[in-house]
Amino acid sequence: MRKLTLILIIGLLSFNIQGQEKRKIPDKFPTEFHSSFTFPLGSKIMLELKERKDGKYEYRVLSVDKIEGYYSFESGENLFELKPNENTVEILFMGAFYNEGKEDKDWKTLLMMRNNLKTPINYKADIKYYFKEEFENTSIVGAFPNVKTNEIWAHKIDFITLYDFVDLKME
Repeated sequence: MRKLTLILIIGLLSFNIQGQEKRKIPDKFPTEFHSSFTFPLGSKIMLELKERKDGKYEYRVLSVDKIEGYYSFESGENLFELKPNENTVEILFMGAFYNEGKEDKDWKTLLMMRNNLKTPINYKADIKYYFKEEFENTSIVGAFPNVKTNEIWAHKIDFITLYDFVDLKME
């Protein structure tokens, strides 16, 4: 009976280890082109997208800069490059607040994006909340050319993984 229990425990542990996905957090720039990277909260990110075929993209990370402080939704401050490079996507993944951050409910996590491609794009994202160990998929809106897009979450997110960039299908 002990041998059977031991085999069962080892089997369950091996499934758990195999199920854990390794996430790529870039540390040298520019990176190689890839389909997925993970970024920590407090990051200003510059991506370069390259179309593969059938409206799908892979991307490389040109830079990740640390963001100090928090963003005020009331400020309306432009945090993007004045003259963006074509085929890039600018992303700010940071803490933000309403109402001068007076109450806990005023604090949010913000992903602010500007698509510098000539076509609208869509992508997928997995997020890791500070109070969970696992990543989970989140819904995302598309990003139109030269338009600021905001994704806002009510809770603190430690990391975000971005992947499956594709042309946005308009129906």
